[in-house]
Amino acid sequence: MAEPSRELIAQAQQGDTQALTQLLMGQQHYVYSIAMSVLKNPEDAADLTQEAFIRLFRALPQYNGESRFTTWLYRLVVNMCRDELRRRGRQVPLAPPAPDEDEADMVAGVADDDRWADPEQALASRELRDQVRRALIQLEEHYRLVLTLYYFDELKYTDIAEILDIPLNTVKSHIRRGKERLATILETQEQPPAQRAVAQQPQREPRGPFPGAAPVRLMLGLAGR
Repeated sequence: MAEPSRELIAQAQQGDTQALTQLLMGQQHYVYSIAMSVLKNPEDAADLTQEAFIRLFRALPQYNGESRFTTWLYRLVVNMCRDELRRRGRQVPLAPPAPDEDEADMVAGVADDDRWADPEQALASRELRDQVRRALIQLEEHYRLVLTLYYFDELKYTDIAEILDIPLNTVKSHIRRGKERLATILETQEQPPAQRAVAQQPQREPRGPFPGAAPVRLMLGLAGR
């Protein structure tokens, strides 16, 4: 996850089309990843990604640099996802109540900082990354979103806490428990990765234009209306 430069952000805020395009292209994979982790449907995630960038263009002048740009943007996307779930009548929170203080301290004490410890070793290859993504879909929403931000958007604990507006110890607890559940899912899958990759084509999160996305210039035009 690359934090855009202050110069690029300032140029985009001034309406520089090239800067706006570069900002969008640099963040679209991560925004889509967050939307996909919550909505679990490629078309819905693509639609929300487009809406998020239109919202971004309109809100960009209000960004004052008090927080990291990516933190500000991803918090906007998470809130849009929450609004979409509410619109659909789903009241499932993206983050459950925090554990009590003793439990949180205990879990936080054993939360490791190795992003690629088991089962994250599977992220070493594209094939196994896809396997992990499929396993993530089976997790509860709060674990799925936190792990997506941690592994695939490569955010720190403190960034995730700020984006989701939850305590730092809760983030550590979700990551620890989510990793354990993810490992269990991966261990219980019957087919070896190579056979499963042939039997079931994964829904990859694109690094190019996301599914159903409008061209960048069209989105910039819509944002200017």
